[in-house]
Amino acid sequence: MLIPSIDLQGGRIVQLVQGERLALETTDVDGWIERFTGYSKVQLIDLDAAKNAGANEALIATICARLPCRVGGGIRTPERAQALVALGASGVILASSLFKGGAVDLEFARRVSEAVTPDRFIAAVDSRSGHVVVDGWRTMLDLTPTE
Repeated sequence: MLIPSIDLQGGRIVQLVQGERLALETTDVDGWIERFTGYSKVQLIDLDAAKNAGANEALIATICARLPCRVGGGIRTPERAQALVALGASGVILASSLFKGGAVDLEFARRVSEAVTPDRFIAAVDSRSGHVVVDGWRTMLDLTPTE
């Protein structure tokens, strides 16, 4: 199954290569919605929220109203996960916040799963050079994705 992704930053749709180099930037939200209409799932990632540099909630609500989006980026509390579902997200994607002290934080994962229901909870693991990376690809953990 192909699941397209839309990344948001500064009120725009962007594409960053491994969280760093800007490869695409546009304000053509309608064009991207049209491009992904027909897909059963779309990933919508708020890079500002992931980097603790703001949020793109109005844009998230607009896109989720027109596409079946699973939303990620900056979900650090069960309440934030619930707020994204209230904005229209069909699910929430957690990545960096699933790790604490260099290990998987199973208790936090359980709390978020209970807050939004298990069928709306998606765990994501970003990796580079065989290691888990967190904090917007800025911190490499001494942990492999399979661990």
